[in-house]
Amino acid sequence: MPARKFFIGFLLLLSQSVAAQKTIDTFKLYFDLDVAELNKNAEKKIDLLIYNDRVLNSSIITIVGYADYLGTGGYNQKLSMRRAENVKKYLLKYNLDTSNIKVCIGRGQVVRNGYTDNSGYPSDRRVDLVVNNKKMRYTEIVPRHDTGHTHKVLPPAAPNVAQIAELQKGETITLNNVYFPPGRHTVLARSVPTLEQLYEVLKNNPRLKISIEGHVCCIADGGDALDVETGEVSLSLNRAREIFTFLIDKGIDPNRLHYEGFGKSRPIVQFERTEEDASKNRRVEIRVLDN
Repeated sequence: MPARKFFIGFLLLLSQSVAAQKTIDTFKLYFDLDVAELNKNAEKKIDLLIYNDRVLNSSIITIVGYADYLGTGGYNQKLSMRRAENVKKYLLKYNLDTSNIKVCIGRGQVVRNGYTDNSGYPSDRRVDLVVNNKKMRYTEIVPRHDTGHTHKVLPPAAPNVAQIAELQKGETITLNNVYFPPGRHTVLARSVPTLEQLYEVLKNNPRLKISIEGHVCCIADGGDALDVETGEVSLSLNRAREIFTFLIDKGIDPNRLHYEGFGKSRPIVQFERTEEDASKNRRVEIRVLDN
């Protein structure tokens, strides 16, 4: 009983914090009947929460597992705990700080008085992921991976894309003011002026050859992110290809262009703790191949 009272008090404290700070979100992950492992929908939801910066390395996380009323109380207690532990394991694949996962428990079955259906109550087969992003601070900058070329950054407010023609072979420049919706490869309309500038540079410098290189944030192990438009785990590649296609459609010789996606294998900020960190990694670069 003391433990139960403590947990109820803890949940009340969380609800009060939501009202006062509005920094806590609860995300529900649903499971299949009598299954503790995450299904594809639950995995994809976590992937999108990470990619869209809803869960950060600095987030304070509570994981609470549940089961429906089918089965015995003891069995459902263990099942709900295994579900919570499996969510924790999946989150840790993204190299989240394990010390920020403050609670990981199974609450057993949800009591549904009056329900006797043998199919159970599907919405109770879940894990609640409670995320507090109050501690979104501190920036950790690490040197870029050695890629054999130097890197310049265009000023975000007024990018001078013409600088690309002045770069030496092997140098790269970040293409600011090119925007994509979260998890998608299609550029937003406000990106077109910058892409038009890039086209003009290539048209006016016919010997210039470039590589269009996509990078993403907020995932682990240097892999690529999910592209929700295609269902492929190749978001950085698809974004680079989108710019490649734009230039081809404008009349640039495809032999002058190369595109590649690096996922998160070349982060500027190793561990994103803020939106600023994430935006530095979520980028498109132009590398000069020949001029």
